[in-house]
Amino acid sequence: MALFPYPVVDLQDRSEVTEPERLRVTLARGVLLFRWAMVAFMTAVAATGEPFRRPMLAWTSIGVAAAWTTVLTVQGHRWQTSYMLVDFAVCAWLLVASGVVVPVESVVSGRPFFAQGYPVSAAVMWGVARGPGSGLAAGAALSLFLIAVRPLNGVSLDELEARQVATLAGAVLNYIVAAGAVGLVARLLVESAEAVDAANRAAVVERERAARLAERERIGRQIHDSVLQSLALIHKRGRELMRAGRIAPERVAELAEIAGAQEAELRGLILREPEESPTGSASLRAALEQTARAVDGVAVTVSSVGPVWLDRACVEEIAAATRQALDNVVEHAAARSATIFAEEEDGIVSITVRDDGRGFAYDEDHLRAAGKAGMLKSMKGRIEDLGGTMSVSSGPGRGTEIEFRLETEPHRTQEPA
Repeated sequence: MALFPYPVVDLQDRSEVTEPERLRVTLARGVLLFRWAMVAFMTAVAATGEPFRRPMLAWTSIGVAAAWTTVLTVQGHRWQTSYMLVDFAVCAWLLVASGVVVPVESVVSGRPFFAQGYPVSAAVMWGVARGPGSGLAAGAALSLFLIAVRPLNGVSLDELEARQVATLAGAVLNYIVAAGAVGLVARLLVESAEAVDAANRAAVVERERAARLAERERIGRQIHDSVLQSLALIHKRGRELMRAGRIAPERVAELAEIAGAQEAELRGLILREPEESPTGSASLRAALEQTARAVDGVAVTVSSVGPVWLDRACVEEIAAATRQALDNVVEHAAARSATIFAEEEDGIVSITVRDDGRGFAYDEDHLRAAGKAGMLKSMKGRIEDLGGTMSVSSGPGRGTEIEFRLETEPHRTQEPA
C-alpha cells in the first residue's frame, strides 16, 4: 500500500478541486468540528479541574490548540506535507503537555485527561489526506507520545496495574483504529467518486460517438442516393460503350456531364455551409452552441444529431431554458464541465444538459417553498408551455442531468402550399 496515494492539491484553487477532493474536504470539516469540541473540553477541564503544576504552560498549550484550529478554520485544510507535520507537532505537544502540567499521577487517577481527545484529529487527518496506511502510521506515532505521558507524569510503566494497562491499551488502539478506519472510508469514497466520474465521462463520449455515427450515416445516405448511383451508371454505360466498339462522341459527352455533375454535388456536400433554415425556423443546434459559448467558468460542449429545425420562437425558449440550466451549473454545481446533447427521433426532440458537479437532492416542493424560480419557472415552466416535459436526475456527489422533451411537429414551421 502506498504511503502517499493521493495527489497534493491546493484547496484554495477551486478550478482544481475534483469530486474526490470535495469528499475529503467534507471529512476534514467533520474533523474540524471535533477539534473545536476538544478545545472547549480542554478549556472546561482547565477552568474547573484541580490546579495545574504549571498553569502558564497549560493555558499556553490550550491557546496554541485554539490558534491552530482557527488557522484551519480560516484557511481550510491543506494536504501539503508541511501543514500535516505542523498539525502532528501541535497534537504531539498537547500529549506531552498533558503529562507535564497536571499534578503527579493524575493521568491514572480517573479524572478527565487534559488533552487526550484533540490529538486524535491529527492521526485521522493523515488517514483522510494520505490513505489508511498513513493514518495507521500517524496513529501509532502519536500513541508513543500517549504512552510517554505516564513517565512524564511520574507514573512508571512497569508499575501500572492491570486496569491501568488495559486503559492505556484501549487509548492506543483508539488512536490507531480511528485513523485507519477513517482513512479507509476516505479511500473508498474517493475511489467511488473516481468511478462515477469515469462513468460520466464514458457516457458523454458514447453520446458524442453516437452523434457522429448518426451524422456519418446521414451523409452516407446522401452519397448513396446521388454520387454512388451515378458512378454505378457511369460504370454501366462505360462497359456498354466498350463492347459497342465504335464510340459516339455524344455518348462520351453524356458520361462526362454525369461525372461532372456528381463531382460538383460531392464537392458541395463536403464544403457546403450550414443548411439554410426553412422560413420562420431556426437551428436548435446553432442556438445551443451559441448558448454554450456565452457561458463563463465551466467548459461546455455541444453534441447534436443534425441541425434540428424548429419554429424560431420554440428554439429561443429552449435555448433560454438551457441557459438557465447552465447558469445553475456555474453558480451552484462547482462543476468542471458540462455537456449539451440534442437529438430528434420519432417526432420527439430531447435536449440533455449534464454536468460533473456536486449534485443535489431535487425536490420541487422544497424549491417552490424556498421561492427558487430558476428551475420551476425559467426551465420547467418554459418547456411545459411548449407542451413538453422536464426531468431531473441528480444526487449529492454524482452530478446533475436535466432533460427537456417535446414533440417536434407542433413546432415545425409549415411552408405555404
